[in-house]
Amino acid sequence: MNKKLAAVICLAFAGTGALIRFLPQSTILPDYSGTRSSFNLNDTNAYSGENGYRASFPLEKNPRGMINCYMLKYRPNAYESAEKHAEMFIGVESYIEEEDAYVFNGRQGSVTIDKDINQIHFAASLDGESGEPLASDEDAVKIATDFIEKRLLVLIYEEAQVHYDGYTYRVSFINRISNIKNYAFSNQVTMDNYGRVITMDYFATQYDKVGECQIKSMRDAFGELPALTDDETVLLSSCQLVYIYDDSIIQPAYYFQGNAIDDKTYECFVKAAVF
Repeated sequence: MNKKLAAVICLAFAGTGALIRFLPQSTILPDYSGTRSSFNLNDTNAYSGENGYRASFPLEKNPRGMINCYMLKYRPNAYESAEKHAEMFIGVESYIEEEDAYVFNGRQGSVTIDKDINQIHFAASLDGESGEPLASDEDAVKIATDFIEKRLLVLIYEEAQVHYDGYTYRVSFINRISNIKNYAFSNQVTMDNYGRVITMDYFATQYDKVGECQIKSMRDAFGELPALTDDETVLLSSCQLVYIYDDSIIQPAYYFQGNAIDDKTYECFVKAAVF
């Protein structure tokens, strides 16, 4: 497995409604097989676009009809329930009650549990290096899955995505809402090169439908991608309609993926809703 060492850059563009990320080479593992395709930036079949972008797929495809929008369904989390969850991760020695969360501390790390949306955030206390380096992304997925399920948390997902930056693995578990992939709140586990879990974010969230919205065309979204610098070029390999969380609403967005000229993986979310 080829692992590129690269920094992660994540920026939000308010004017275009785009969220852009340059990520190291990564693997998508819906069934633990296959990797993202690598595209030649000199591909003559690529759609010649704007602002340094080209696309190797047609931009004429549009979703049909209206798309649902959602909001989080808030379910207050009592202290007793929060402490029970924290004990699954650490031996609780102390806790602090904040305005919107309970924070539990112990020698193994800390657990923060949101009072309203049932988010569990675990941060480990690790010292030094230990064990053998992970051999594959599949190993990272198995460690992340076991870590969640051994703490009696339900883990149902359609696709596991693994991102590696040369130092840490990030495993994201993706599901769907209304048959559209949901990137708004995905369960995630990060670990070091030796497979030791650093952080975990788990969301026991539910949603309420708040209405429907029209969708702009994929071509219009392509035109809203943030401008690149003069020496940057990106060949987009795919685009799909997904859900993201923005302005307190779970709403549709176009998810563009591709490769930059230095082989870094490129990802960008452009809001698709027309309110």
